[in-house]
Amino acid sequence: MVVVLAVDALEYDKIEEFNCVNMKQTVYGKTDISEFKEPRTIVLWSSFMTGENKEKEVLAKGNRGMWNIRIPLSETFFSKFADPKVIDLPAYSYNLAQHEKERDLLKQFFKEDDQEKKKKIRSEYNQIAIQHHNKIKKEFLKSLKQDFDFILGYISVIDVIGHLNFGNKFLMQMLYDDLEKIVEQIKNIRDEPLLILSDHGMKAIGIFGEHSNYGYWSYNKGCDLENPKITEFYSFLTTI
Repeated sequence: MVVVLAVDALEYDKIEEFNCVNMKQTVYGKTDISEFKEPRTIVLWSSFMTGENKEKEVLAKGNRGMWNIRIPLSETFFSKFADPKVIDLPAYSYNLAQHEKERDLLKQFFKEDDQEKKKKIRSEYNQIAIQHHNKIKKEFLKSLKQDFDFILGYISVIDVIGHLNFGNKFLMQMLYDDLEKIVEQIKNIRDEPLLILSDHGMKAIGIFGEHSNYGYWSYNKGCDLENPKITEFYSFLTTI
């Protein structure tokens, strides 16, 4: 079995700041996403699963249209496995209704001028993100006890909550601590090749967070990768 923990907006500097030893693994570092003009979530995960730069194709769909993209199994490296399980990955199996809820609340937050109302919107936004995270986490950990030969679980909560709360150190550390526990549970369940990968990181814009121009990766075995491009994991994961 090959296991991938795909974490949107997992930030290298936060992993160092919070000393996330489980997420560092044997080799770890930043990924090179400099080939992309706009490091968008759909762009990067589409490129990851196909091994090709999909930026032009994805951006042509527009801000709303890109979230409707569903890349068929046959065009991804998942097809190289006999029985893959891919949970909630953008451009493949993502819960679009969840994204729409988050997007609508973000719009409400930035349109609202009343500070008390903004506070309530932020609270609701954070709550639905954490509820979704707990649901995905449960499904992912349960899948590790089954007979799939490839499992990918996509964690969106770091990105979603980070956009409105990246400057809240207490909240962000709580989320990173939870990821640390997830990785510990993975290792307790299965001693398998484990890749932890983000599409991009996140940088602070006041209390808010914006995408950074690199991602994060770590692997629990030795390998020759160094500052890899996100498209390189196609061949890496199919030749382990």
